[in-house]
Amino acid sequence: MSRAYERRDFDYIRECGSVERNYARPIPGVLLIGGAEGDASGEDPATRWFLERIDRGNYLVLRSGGVGSQAGWICDYYRDFIGSSAELSIDSREGAEDPDVIAYIREADGLFIAGGDQNAYEDYWEGTPVEDAINYLINEKRVPVAGTSAGMAILGEYYYAPSRDGVISSEILDDPFHHNTKDIYHSDFIQVPFLKNVITDTHLDRADDSLPETRYGRIFGLMARVLHNNHYQLPVYGIGLEEGSFVAIDENAIAQVFGNGNREGQDAYFLQTNGMLPEQIKRGSPLIWDCQGEAVKVYRICGTPEGTGHFDLNHWSIADGGTWEYWYTTGGYSGFYRQIY
Repeated sequence: MSRAYERRDFDYIRECGSVERNYARPIPGVLLIGGAEGDASGEDPATRWFLERIDRGNYLVLRSGGVGSQAGWICDYYRDFIGSSAELSIDSREGAEDPDVIAYIREADGLFIAGGDQNAYEDYWEGTPVEDAINYLINEKRVPVAGTSAGMAILGEYYYAPSRDGVISSEILDDPFHHNTKDIYHSDFIQVPFLKNVITDTHLDRADDSLPETRYGRIFGLMARVLHNNHYQLPVYGIGLEEGSFVAIDENAIAQVFGNGNREGQDAYFLQTNGMLPEQIKRGSPLIWDCQGEAVKVYRICGTPEGTGHFDLNHWSIADGGTWEYWYTTGGYSGFYRQIY
């Protein structure tokens, strides 16, 4: 029997289980999801990896815009892994101040931040007791946290939360200060230790009517803007996911990648500045970040259902199971290249 509470500023529903008696000992970790869960065979093992860390505790889905079906799906297919499963939608800053909301968050043993609108998350949660409660879970209670799409976007120390149309690859590469780039933040928001100096992006491989270009150039351009905004302090890192990939980061900051094991659409990219600044980054002009074809160093891992690869986020240099690449632009979108070396 589910229990639901609906107020103007938040909705809460517990789809199954009870939180009254809970002896879980969660294990910290981070699960980053590329955005196409439901159509990816890597989803089941990645979900099991995450839920095992909850230790039969309380699973909470956090979102805005009304509760969804994620908590119910966990009850239907993974009931033995959890003590309870619930969803909480926080839809205003007033809701983010509500004591009941804070209690629901703090009792969680695993937190899943859903997709949606990262700008709403930033507007409603940043600088409120919800922010404090999320950081309590991650850094004091040390529970596992997952994020998909918008939920993944806000987990990096740097994050992009557009209040209008999101910038596309050609816009940011042809003008790194395009008006759609103004919402790039250096986070005093969610503090994930494994994601220091990191900006994330999802849906890298999708190109359709809503996303007319792939996002490989976009995350490259976002890294250039982060570098500029941070007064050219190195290093800057990025994690970009194709839609069918799931990056599981354990308590030692070692990442592996789940996916379908297909040749396309399952890849995770770990990007890092290569010690060299852009040759040109100024308003109204194409980005030039070439550095003799070695501007950004990238490790690419193709996910499999069993989980594959090894990437050490402590050092960003120890890796196996994938391939190294260089990404660079000799001038804007038309000059953007990704080269295996």
